[in-house]
Amino acid sequence: MPPNTAQETAQETAQERSPQRLVQQGYDSISEQYLSWATQKPTPRQDKLAALLKELEEPSRARVLELGCGAGIPGTQFLSERCQQVLANDISEAQIQLARSALASARNVELVAGDMTALEFGPASFQAVVALYSLFHIPREEQKVMLGRIHAWLARGGVLMCNLGVGDDPGSTSEWLGTRMYWSQFDEATNMEVVKAAGFDVLDAEVIEELENGRQVPFQWIIARKSG
Repeated sequence: MPPNTAQETAQETAQERSPQRLVQQGYDSISEQYLSWATQKPTPRQDKLAALLKELEEPSRARVLELGCGAGIPGTQFLSERCQQVLANDISEAQIQLARSALASARNVELVAGDMTALEFGPASFQAVVALYSLFHIPREEQKVMLGRIHAWLARGGVLMCNLGVGDDPGSTSEWLGTRMYWSQFDEATNMEVVKAAGFDVLDAEVIEELENGRQVPFQWIIARKSG
């Protein structure tokens, strides 16, 4: 056996078990099932997106980044109909393929597959960033870093809209919709501290429970403006 084989095998195994790989593989395996499930249950998504647009000076001229776009329905579609350009990202290639089909006629949408934590954009690239049902799929310490990067990507006065979990979970996996999924979250008060520490002024924050598979699940919806 070559001397590095065991080490390389261990590294490959660690990568396969990484949160990003679990989330990618999970959503790849349930992409169509998730689309049906997510679009049949009531959520405040569109109302909150409408509230976000009210915070922008000129929504019709805004360039928006969406992190965790899924199949593009209804979030990316909603944004594309109201904003100048939408760059939509998802870690799941299967989800991106569904979004390409659903948004085939939307000429102002660019779809990018990949890990959100690996994205690179210049300063002041966007007027708004949207991250719905996505940030809690990365380790919570990385969420802090991600919020800082989002702050840098936003133009002066730009707005973030996200929803976060409200449990004290440093990172865990569980069975969900027939696949293995990763989650990580702070509590409600810490979420506010983290968003503010990243350089945002919180405009609105609300915990809303959603019915998921017979139980109420709380999410903290936050709209915040880049300060300074």
